[in-house]
This record gives sequence, structure tokens and C-alpha cells, in this order.
Amino acid sequence: MLVLNVCQAPVGHGVLMGGFHGKWMSAEAAAQAQVSRESLESLGGTLGAGIILPLGEDTCPLGEVTRVVHYLAGQSAGQCGPCRMGLPDLARAVAMLADGSGGRGAVDAIRAAAGAVRGRGACSHPDGTAQFALSALETFVADVEAHIKHDGCGQPTRNVLPLPVEETGTGVRLAVDWARCDGHGLCAHIVPELIRLDGNGYPSFPDSPVPPWLEAEATKAVRMCPALALRLNTGDRKGPGR
Repeated sequence: MLVLNVCQAPVGHGVLMGGFHGKWMSAEAAAQAQVSRESLESLGGTLGAGIILPLGEDTCPLGEVTRVVHYLAGQSAGQCGPCRMGLPDLARAVAMLADGSGGRGAVDAIRAAAGAVRGRGACSHPDGTAQFALSALETFVADVEAHIKHDGCGQPTRNVLPLPVEETGTGVRLAVDWARCDGHGLCAHIVPELIRLDGNGYPSFPDSPVPPWLEAEATKAVRMCPALALRLNTGDRKGPGR
């Protein structure tokens, strides 16, 4: 893609075409592409919003994808089931792939969560978010394998992809004191849109701000935790939440 050469922008692991509701393209595909709908679609990409974001070589692809999917899950208006419940599921599955805790099953979980929201939302936000996540699986094959087999790729997540609200911003986040948590599972019954139980019966939730429409339920889950292990943190990311 000539425009990347002119800008002296290293492609690295891949290029995001079309913004956060767009698709990832490999460096090889991007090198052949022209900036047109026909050319990009023929190579598996999309023009979308016309935004071109090369990832570079010194950041973790799945770490970047996780940040964006968490952000997109929090941007839902909460007016339909696919957004309200499906996008947090997708964010959770992507995070489990990135941190290695989900193993190969995390890939299946991402595909299942994306399939459950595509074409079912009241708007196209779930479709765009699902497309973003699924194209990452297709583009970053080697990185996916590294995270499955070695719990990571060895590269830090450098926050290359720009977010309007960074992880250091304001907002409330769930956190768990793992020294107290006994895996009662009550929290997952109180706010299933946000908290699910992992394979060992312990709570798992996206490391992103609690959506405003779920704050009341999240507060209720904190108050009803039998072990007093669940809490809400306000402000930047601190504490042992996962």
C-alpha cells in the first residue's frame, strides 16, 4: 500500500483497515492493496470509515485487540441482548486468549461469542465489534498460537491503537480479592451480563469499566458477596481484578 510507504509507517504484524469496526489485514495483503473498496475487499479487508492503522512490530497484537474489544463492549447503549450480554462475553473470551488462561478453547469461545451477536443487534455495533475480533484471529495466526502454547508472545502491549478513554481513565471497575474469594458464584447470578464463572468456578470479567446500566447490579453483587471478596474500584486500574 503506497500510502504507508509515503508515511514511512512500518506495517509490522498487520494493518487495521476501516477503524475499530473494520478488519485486520496481514502485511502481505496490505502490500498488494490499493485504497479502494474493491481492492481491499478482494484481499479480505474493508474500507469502512477510511481509517488506516498500521500496528508496527514492537507491540503484542492480541494485547492491542483486547484493549479495543473491552472498549467497544463498554460503548454499548445496553438496549439489546447481543450488545448488553454478548459483547462482554466476547471481551472476556478475547482477554482469556491474550493472557493464556483460555487455551485453545478461547478461540472457539471468541468465534461463538461473535457468532451470537452478528446480525442480531438493534444497530451494527455488535457486527462491527465481532468483525474486528474475528479478523484478528485470521490475521495474527502466529501470535494466537504463541498465546495458546506459551501464555503470551513475549511482547508488551504498548497501546498503539488510540482509544478515546485509556485504561488509566476514570470509571468503576470490578476487582476481586483472591485471598478471600471462595468461588460461591453468587456474583455471576446477580450480574450475568458482566460476570461469568471460569472453569474452576471463580468469577471472570473484562478488565474494563463497568457500563453505566450495570453499575447498580454490580454494586448489588459487591454487597451480597458472602466472602466480601468483590469490590468496585473507582479511577485508574488498581487492585487484583482480572
